[in-house]
Amino acid sequence: MARIIRCECGFVARGGTDDEVISTIRGHMKTDHPALFESVGQDDLLGWIQLE
Repeated sequence: MARIIRCECGFVARGGTDDEVISTIRGHMKTDHPALFESVGQDDLLGWIQLE
């Protein structure tokens, strides 16, 4: 089952594991939302994961 995180801007990060989806969303946040990248931690992102 895929894991996803939906960004407020419409970007959808997908991965087969928690680590994969977090890595994808962190890359997106770093380039598109640098303020969030600095303030959102691993535990926060784990709470945002949904199963697809």
